[in-house]
Amino acid sequence: MKIASIQFKLKKAEGFEDFASHVEGLVGEAKAENALFTVFPEYITLEVATAFLPKLSFRDAMVKVAEEYHEKYVNLFLNLAKKNNMYIVGGSTLEKASPNKYYNTSFLFTPKGEIFKHRKIHPYPDIDPILGVNAAGENLNIFQTPQGKFSILICYDSIFPELSRILRLIGVEVVFVPSAAPFAEPLYWDLRICCGARAIENQMVVVHSCLIGRVEAEKTIEFFGKSSILYPGRFKVLAEGKMNEEMVVFAEVDLERLRRSRGKNARILKDMRPDVYRLLCEKGWSFEE
Repeated sequence: MKIASIQFKLKKAEGFEDFASHVEGLVGEAKAENALFTVFPEYITLEVATAFLPKLSFRDAMVKVAEEYHEKYVNLFLNLAKKNNMYIVGGSTLEKASPNKYYNTSFLFTPKGEIFKHRKIHPYPDIDPILGVNAAGENLNIFQTPQGKFSILICYDSIFPELSRILRLIGVEVVFVPSAAPFAEPLYWDLRICCGARAIENQMVVVHSCLIGRVEAEKTIEFFGKSSILYPGRFKVLAEGKMNEEMVVFAEVDLERLRRSRGKNARILKDMRPDVYRLLCEKGWSFEE
C-alpha cells in the first residue's frame, strides 16, 4: 500500500475556504499517486487561525477556530476521505470538549465515513498552552483496518518510548505522528531521531508529518521539519522530504514483509526484563530531582 506524508507549509488565509483549497490540492497530489493513507501534520488548523492574526492572540484565534469552524474541519476531511477512497489523518486541531477544556486532537477519517481520534497525551509546555491546550489525553487508541492495526501519537508523544512499546505489545504495525516543531530546527531533529528509534525498537512503520512555516501574533512562531516514512529494516528511511519545503512524501509500505520481519526479529521483546523494569512501578514512575 502507498502512504503519503504531507509537509504542510502554513499560508495566510482570508477564511476557511482558503484553507480548504490548500488541503484539497495536497490530497489531490496524494490521490494522483494512489495513496491509500494520507497524513497531515499537527496544528494544521493554525492556517485557519491566521485569518484572525495578529488582531487576536494565538490562543484566542485557535479557540475561535475550535468553537466556530470545527464542524467545517470535520466535514472537509470526512468528504475528502470518502470521495477519494482514502484514509486521512487530518493533522491535529484544538478540540473543545467542555466549556473550559481544550485538547490537541488528531482525527482519522476513513473511506466508509468513520471518524476516530487521539488526544495528545503529552502536551508540550512551550507551545500547546500558547495555542489554547489546557487538557491532556488519557488513552491510546487502536484503529483496526483491513490492512492492519494503526495508531496515532501526536508530536511530543513520540518522545516517550513507553507509549510506542504499549502499542507494539498490542499489535500495532503503523504509527502516524503528526508534528509541529516550533522555534528552532534542533527540536525537529529530536522528534525525527525519536521516531526512528520507535521504528527500530518496536519493529513498526512510523509516518512522521511536519508542519512548516511562520505565523505572527503576539510573537513570531516558526515551525521546522521534513516529513518522512520510516521503516525498521535495512532501508530505514523509505522516503523523506526537503527541509522546510511544502511537498507530499510517498512510500510503498509492505506490511506482509514487516510481519515476516517481526517474526524473525522479536528478540527485543523476548529479551525484555520485566523483573528489572518493575522498579518503575515500585517508584510509581515518578521523577526525583
